[in-house]
Amino acid sequence: MIIQLCKKSVERVGAAGKAMLGTLRDNEHSIVLKDCLDRCMACDKGLIIATVEGTPVSGLGPDKILAMVEALAEDE
Repeated sequence: MIIQLCKKSVERVGAAGKAMLGTLRDNEHSIVLKDCLDRCMACDKGLIIATVEGTPVSGLGPDKILAMVEALAEDE
């Protein structure tokens, strides 16, 4: 799956964000870090902003994003 992530929102969570990227790559997802995904209000609240195969998602913390990606991957 192609996953676009807001670079700023990933950087905000520090080491946990890097671990999340590693997990996504280990699961053979293609990661694209974008400067902005135009959902700044949610990003400013601390959410990680992503688009998974065109579906916009956001979650408070890497675990939420990983769970959403897993759920969407199962639906394919």
